[in-house]
Amino acid sequence: MERISITSDSPGYIKVSEIGKDLIAFSEILEKKYNQIDFELAFCFRALYTTRGINSKVRFYKDENWLGMDLIMPVDEFNPYKNNISMQRRIMGKYFFPFFSENIHKYIYKLPILKSIEKDLVEDMRLFLIENLWLPDENGQFKLSIIETIPFERTLSLFGNPKEKKFIDNTQGIKIQYLTWIIDEAENELFATYMLIDKKWQLQKYEVRIK
Repeated sequence: MERISITSDSPGYIKVSEIGKDLIAFSEILEKKYNQIDFELAFCFRALYTTRGINSKVRFYKDENWLGMDLIMPVDEFNPYKNNISMQRRIMGKYFFPFFSENIHKYIYKLPILKSIEKDLVEDMRLFLIENLWLPDENGQFKLSIIETIPFERTLSLFGNPKEKKFIDNTQGIKIQYLTWIIDEAENELFATYMLIDKKWQLQKYEVRIK
């Protein structure tokens, strides 16, 4: 049985669809800890030009055996950050986590299987979203240190196309690239140095530059 499915309805110039697919990896947590959940979670993310008269909604589809969560967000909130995937992630987290936690709680009566696991499930989702930079941690900070443990390709997925990119060859002939991303609304920057070792870009150092 599929654990999670993702759909979206948003303009192509923002990355709602790509970011939403992060949640597919939450299936691993469901498999390991919540095998008793015998229905699919289906998340739909809609960033709309107008939200007037359109509300987020949740419904359990008994015949298909899935709990659908349809989240409505205003596209205007994304528009200032068309080229800033970090901010788009934060906007999605701001809307998604309260929506998810509130409705999981509501459905403990319609889906009693959730009653004994509700709090743990919501907490695991919160931790998952912190790891994927949708939410800040308990100290209000985003876990940028995740860059230390993820492959280069995932770094690009998390932060998007860099604001600046520079390549050089060092004195040993090894390729090095310097990348800079804008990471928040204050236009603070994440700077990282990668070295090409065994045909893979490997992180050498990083820093957050506060403006």
